[in-house]
Amino acid sequence: MRAKKLVATAALCLGAGPGLFGQGKPAPNVLRRPGETTVFCFSTNRGKTVSLCEGPKGAYLVYRFGTAAKVELQYPAVLDASSWRKFTYWAYQRGGGLANAGMEDYRLSFKNGGAEYELTDRTEAYLTSTKEEDYRREVGLNVVANGKSLGITGREASANGDLSLSDKQRKRVKLAEEE
Repeated sequence: MRAKKLVATAALCLGAGPGLFGQGKPAPNVLRRPGETTVFCFSTNRGKTVSLCEGPKGAYLVYRFGTAAKVELQYPAVLDASSWRKFTYWAYQRGGGLANAGMEDYRLSFKNGGAEYELTDRTEAYLTSTKEEDYRREVGLNVVANGKSLGITGREASANGDLSLSDKQRKRVKLAEEE
């Protein structure tokens, strides 16, 4: 039983929501365009969707926030091969399950208009009330602008995909060590 926790922060308030991975309905791919592939998306309690999509044949990487009726933020505006290097990726993995406090922590960030955005996807081992090992996943978005920080917790049950990018995708984004 492996679940992941996703945390994403957006410029607008996303409500936190309880839920267990695998319960509920995945976020609809309402912000995905024809030909794109969803890398990672989730819903908020306020009816918004956070979405990270890859263009046809890996042509670009794009972040979108909003609803099917209105995309409130798309980054970057120009969707071409240079878009990949506008995102910075950070990953941490510690195996070993509960005995070693096993966890996976993935983050993808970008800067836009003076604000810093960071999508998060974190899974960690924990002990259930029946003393069994299980995994907890958190997804969300963090936004820092004008010295203020806003954390938006995604609805775990709505998470679709994850931020554990493939080797091919990792080679196209900036890695945190490069900054």
